[in-house]
Amino acid sequence: MESNRIKNTARNMLASTIFRIINLAFPFFINTIIIQTLGVEYLGLNMLFSSILQVLSLTELGFGTAMVFSMYEPIAKGDTAKVSALLALYRKVYLIIGCVIIGIGLVCIPILPHIINGDVPDGLNLYILFIINLVNTSITYFLFTYRSSLLIAHQRNDIVDKINIFIEIALNISKIIILLATKDYYLFTILLPIYAVINSFLVFVVSKKLYPDFRCEGVISKAEKKSIFSRVYGISVNKLCYVLSNSFDNVVISGFLGLAILGQYNNYFVLANAVVMFMRIITVSATSSIGNSIVCESKEKNYKDFKMFQFIFSMIMGWAAICILCLNQPFIKLWVGEELMFDSATAMVFAVFMYAKISGEVFMAYREAAGIWEHDKVRPFLEGILNLCLNIVFVQIIGVIGVIVSTIITMGFIRTIWGSYYLFKEYFTEYSHKKYLLTMLHYLIFTIIAGAISYYLCCLITLDNILGLIIKLLTCTLVTLSVYLLVYFRSNEFKNIFKLTKEIIHRPKNKPGTE
Repeated sequence: MESNRIKNTARNMLASTIFRIINLAFPFFINTIIIQTLGVEYLGLNMLFSSILQVLSLTELGFGTAMVFSMYEPIAKGDTAKVSALLALYRKVYLIIGCVIIGIGLVCIPILPHIINGDVPDGLNLYILFIINLVNTSITYFLFTYRSSLLIAHQRNDIVDKINIFIEIALNISKIIILLATKDYYLFTILLPIYAVINSFLVFVVSKKLYPDFRCEGVISKAEKKSIFSRVYGISVNKLCYVLSNSFDNVVISGFLGLAILGQYNNYFVLANAVVMFMRIITVSATSSIGNSIVCESKEKNYKDFKMFQFIFSMIMGWAAICILCLNQPFIKLWVGEELMFDSATAMVFAVFMYAKISGEVFMAYREAAGIWEHDKVRPFLEGILNLCLNIVFVQIIGVIGVIVSTIITMGFIRTIWGSYYLFKEYFTEYSHKKYLLTMLHYLIFTIIAGAISYYLCCLITLDNILGLIIKLLTCTLVTLSVYLLVYFRSNEFKNIFKLTKEIIHRPKNKPGTE
């Protein structure tokens, strides 16, 4: 059983990493082609529709996550009838969700022109494009996407990711061909629902082949339904916060500043978000191991590991933010051209945005592994609503910087300070939350120092080509590493890392026949 868990975890991590790489790499090519063949306004329109429909997808409210969780126990016990009943409920709820999304989407159609500042690109029918995107968002709820829960509950996330990898590669290659061959944005958009249907059928075929005994039939008890919807509430609160903190940023930029500015913003956001996604692979991959440690090890041992994990993550996070600070402008200049660059101040703020966005990843991983969600219901609402309100106020005063600063304030302060409080209140009860915050502040201060030195040195490098980017990257790496070594070389966390690394390197290998 243990070896199967390790095997499943390893292949899930590998498939997830490959999927994220593909999912992050293609936007660079697609965005470049859109800008060169159609114009930056199309890029802004693409991002706007994605954000609006992400808000509509909030209707799902994390129901799928709750259903997967409910399947773990009956699958472990071999209760085929209960899993089939859960699957039937899942399909029924998803049909309702699909209808609700279409209904809300149709109601939104009349307000579309009011959330775009300026004109839509010539020859485009805004309503037709929105309906195509709406069909793309809702159609999977009417097909077989609900059966992916069987794969996930059986710890076969890698199969779902492999299907997604295939679809993502085929979809993006098709997008590139359409853009280069026809420059037709309607054909470009209609590819989305086509591949969504293909994805859904592949999930159905694979899940049916692997788990033929599970059918959509049967009814679960009222108590079980109540338990599922209770979990949905806890998950939906955090999902609401995520959507309000991300999707509405794009809607606000479009409504107040226009599609062209939103297209420029997207170029910087894709770069910063790529770093965020790769950083999250670290914490997501570690969450199950953290959960096992919480069950098996002492609280003292877990707190020691927590501090070491936070130290490692903060160093990597600081280095990544410094690289964004120093490489943002030269990379954008090489990628899409000087005419689509923001000013230096706006580019700098993106580095802070990235740092704030992932500053809470470690304690959130520990909270999730420990199951600490029950008491943290007010904060996500406040975080999301405050972010939206600050967006609307700040964008009118300082433009696009105001939108970024709104996220920095809400995620960097409310999420990190308030969100981490519950980990210490509910689990690390014997340790000081204030001391943790002071440690995080300490990491931030020396990251700023390393960032200032790196930025000054990078400004002296005048090469505007790939070689210049490489030299600046090496400069950021050497300066950041030097500062952290100088400051933290004698810290307990650094000594523990060094000791652990030494043990791994010098660990004796098993001799043949001794396993």
